[in-house]
Amino acid sequence: MKKKNTLGALLLGTAAAALPGLGLASTIPTTVISWNTTNVDVGPPVSGEEGAVSVVYQGTVGTSPTNGRVYYEAPEANTPGLIAINEGYTTGQGTFDGCIRASAADVCATGFRTGNRFKLQLTDTGPVDLVFDVASIAPGDSIYQVFGRAVNLTTTMLDSFVLELGHGIGDAFQVSGTNDGLRFAQALELGPNDATAFTQYPFGLFGDAPTQNFDLDGFFDDARTGFLLDIGEDRIASDGFYGAYDDLFGSWLSREMAPSGLLWDDDGDPNTDALVMAWLNPAGEWEVLRDIDALGDPISILDAPLTFADIAGVQSHLGVALDFEANIEDLANLNLNYGIVLSENYARDSFTIRLSSMPTMAPVPLPASALLLLAGLGALGVARRKGAAQAA
Repeated sequence: MKKKNTLGALLLGTAAAALPGLGLASTIPTTVISWNTTNVDVGPPVSGEEGAVSVVYQGTVGTSPTNGRVYYEAPEANTPGLIAINEGYTTGQGTFDGCIRASAADVCATGFRTGNRFKLQLTDTGPVDLVFDVASIAPGDSIYQVFGRAVNLTTTMLDSFVLELGHGIGDAFQVSGTNDGLRFAQALELGPNDATAFTQYPFGLFGDAPTQNFDLDGFFDDARTGFLLDIGEDRIASDGFYGAYDDLFGSWLSREMAPSGLLWDDDGDPNTDALVMAWLNPAGEWEVLRDIDALGDPISILDAPLTFADIAGVQSHLGVALDFEANIEDLANLNLNYGIVLSENYARDSFTIRLSSMPTMAPVPLPASALLLLAGLGALGVARRKGAAQAA
């Protein structure tokens, strides 16, 4: 993968084997990057939520358009919500010189399901420009792993998205040129079948438990789902869907469009996500896709789902306390997995990661009118959970 650090890679691999999940500081010349927040308003609180946001503008803060923001909430992430870490480490996915991740930890290799992903909330369609300063560049190639998540808050369904590398922001943005020292990594093993970049919706909703170190298959389907990608040197573009998401919902849902769910706090721990047990399907029925076995453990019943006319019926069948969630939030959340390469011939002092989202052409009505819920909500109250499902 990298020829410059043969000894360094060997040492990193040895340390990773001895101390799994821990990163190791590099002892060789490093490339140093940091998030440039010149076009960011860091820290405004979010009305009605516990967290805060760093609002990203496409120019001057406060006067230029904004299409996105980085959401953060302690302890999973702290201000400013996004951080670049310059630290060499090795995992089963490859050897890296650093990462771009949520600002919860000052190391990259914190392990599986530890809140690595920064949450980029898309508040409107169009581009969002994240700028990173480059302080120094090591000989050869430096690879940064990106732990990303994009959240659709645009109030419209999204048809597609594009990631681009370049420089500048807003109207001054220019895509990176060929062989200019900045590119998307092309030889990583980040995803299924050693994909160098991939997307997926959170595992708690879609996925096969044995392949993901979980005990329970995804709520909606037992296979992963997300956008297919066309991966180029400086451009990654979505290219339709794989898996069940498209069949169920047609396009990438905005959060308030996501259907309602009934959740069970199976472990009694308020710091972990509750399990989705039932959802309000397009026919206005409560469809139960998870049941509880004789030992009191949750099980998947995807092959034999149950339907009920109201919440009381679900409550009676499952026999446990359920919480109502107006919208299953994770249906709006898309995990993004890719790497960025900076080479020694890169001549600029910053670079930009641009994410642009495109809406569907036709308006799509919201599912499941609230009127269908009124009769059943009295049995539960409207308790809102922090998350809809465990997310990979």
